[in-house]
Amino acid sequence: MNGKPNNIDKIGKLLSYFNSKKSLVFCVLIIFLIVSIEGCTEQTGQITTTATSSPMTASPDGQYRYITDMRGVQVKVPENIKRVATIDDGFVEGVLTNLSEIDKVVAIGSWSLKRDYSYTYPTINGTNYSYTHGWNTMKYLHPWLNETPCINSPQGNIISYETLADVNPDVVIMRVGDCTIGANNEEKITKTISTIESLGIPAVVLYSPSYYQNSDLSTMRDEMRVIGQLFGKEQKAMDLADYLESTEKLIQERTRDIPDNKKSSVLYIGLSPNARSSGGAGTVSGTDTPESYIIENICNGRNVYRDTGSGKLLNAEQVMALDPDVILLPTSNGFHPPRELYEAPYYQNLQNMRAVLNKRVYAMPWTPMNCARRTEYPIDMIIVAKACYPDLFSDVKVHEFALDFYQDVYGVNRTTAQELRSNQWLDWTVESDF
Repeated sequence: MNGKPNNIDKIGKLLSYFNSKKSLVFCVLIIFLIVSIEGCTEQTGQITTTATSSPMTASPDGQYRYITDMRGVQVKVPENIKRVATIDDGFVEGVLTNLSEIDKVVAIGSWSLKRDYSYTYPTINGTNYSYTHGWNTMKYLHPWLNETPCINSPQGNIISYETLADVNPDVVIMRVGDCTIGANNEEKITKTISTIESLGIPAVVLYSPSYYQNSDLSTMRDEMRVIGQLFGKEQKAMDLADYLESTEKLIQERTRDIPDNKKSSVLYIGLSPNARSSGGAGTVSGTDTPESYIIENICNGRNVYRDTGSGKLLNAEQVMALDPDVILLPTSNGFHPPRELYEAPYYQNLQNMRAVLNKRVYAMPWTPMNCARRTEYPIDMIIVAKACYPDLFSDVKVHEFALDFYQDVYGVNRTTAQELRSNQWLDWTVESDF
């Protein structure tokens, strides 16, 4: 982990060009004012790639190419991209790390790539305990991101187009469906894209799985392909996609023959403090969400919440009535360890649930701003699979799986991989030999 490489220091532009950019920004800001966007209350296995490529066309002068993004729009980008702005919560940076193109990032769109998170929890005996140094994996791998301009507001809902123009990127990679650019307001999405393009900056748009209804995770492959094409590394991006998908195949092969009457019932519940302040116990994910897809279609479990939609608020009585075999605790306006559910005064009314009594409550990896899956999603899947069916995955140690994953995908050594595991607050997997 070194400082930001010198070869991506700001590239000098003609002064007249820069000044025209500044003037254009001023005009655009007058016209559009400030456009709000959705915030958030928060060595690889080689498999033959069979997916077809999206169109990619060179311009006659050879200085530009046309990349077809996930809107189906052909975007004109420089042949040699040197400066990239990202608007996402870490997925794009993860792929760029794998492709060895991360050093071209000159602006980011999420403060989760800068923050050091910590949380304190009360217990029924009057004592407190804390979790500290929860980091986005990209923050740990690339500490220079802390000094990189963030074009979003700290609250995560206002883009600074002046800051974006100041860094003068060759292209913006924007991921719709992350917390930074929510998927629920097409008008805001369209305004954000058009404002970026009005500055003369090419916008390449990706759609995360959260953007789609009834989505599986296959669209992440399309996202990786587009990113790979931008840098002339489509095959390497497809190798990454194959590696990530290999965990899905491993899990499906082991769980596909489980009969309905033997399936583990699972509750995926976010213990957000906002839920408690609204009179609820937590928020849940319905059957049409990527979270449910992992539970039911990959791990062959059963999501006990049978309605649709994400972030659905349930009170304690409704949660008790679901009474699952397994409870999974994702990042939800904070990190939520099983101990919080077991010992916090405000959850003592849930102590008679089967999963609590049998100590089958598991924390998912710390993933700040986790509106959509990122490159680390295979770690999520293997935790779900082993939580549901410990006997089928008795040979899999999640704490070692995570280390292998970080080393394979990000090219780091074992010591760095151990630090990444700690930054995702997964040391519990070591302590319990999970």
